[in-house]
Amino acid sequence: MKKLLVLSASLLVLLASCTTTTTREYRSADNSIVAICQYQGDDSLNASWQFLDSKGDPYFSNCDSFRVVERGPEGHPMTVCFYQASTQVWQQFYTNMQLRSSGAIVNGLREGIWTFYFPNGTPQVQSEFQQGQEEGSYKVFRDNGVPYYIGQYHQGQRTGTWEIYNPDGTLATTQEY
Repeated sequence: MKKLLVLSASLLVLLASCTTTTTREYRSADNSIVAICQYQGDDSLNASWQFLDSKGDPYFSNCDSFRVVERGPEGHPMTVCFYQASTQVWQQFYTNMQLRSSGAIVNGLREGIWTFYFPNGTPQVQSEFQQGQEEGSYKVFRDNGVPYYIGQYHQGQRTGTWEIYNPDGTLATTQEY
């Protein structure tokens, strides 16, 4: 009986030390981005990730590091933060790995162009930010790419002439701010 217990304990130690490496690959619908992760055993929470473009090159070649912030039900990245010095580039993905939104945060505030996409990959909203406030052009599109409305922001407030478009892309009306 003692030999059987020793043999059983030895077998458990051997099995525990033989963890497998799992590699999973996620591709966007248009194959423009590939996310590859590797992890030991069933420890997918501590996976090592790589993001590659359609040519197999690093997706963000100038980033210092990145963090997968949120994962979908199948384990693929839903929200990823790429770090570049004091800038964070945040990207969110649909369940098919199609880009959902992208934008930068500098010193904790939105900065530059933020773009949100329809599931088909067409831009839905493009907005410019300076130090966390909308500043500059603001464009909203229909899912077929036709503009819905276009205008300008200054210090977070609508300003100037805003154009509203018909579904066929012709100008319907304007609004002054």
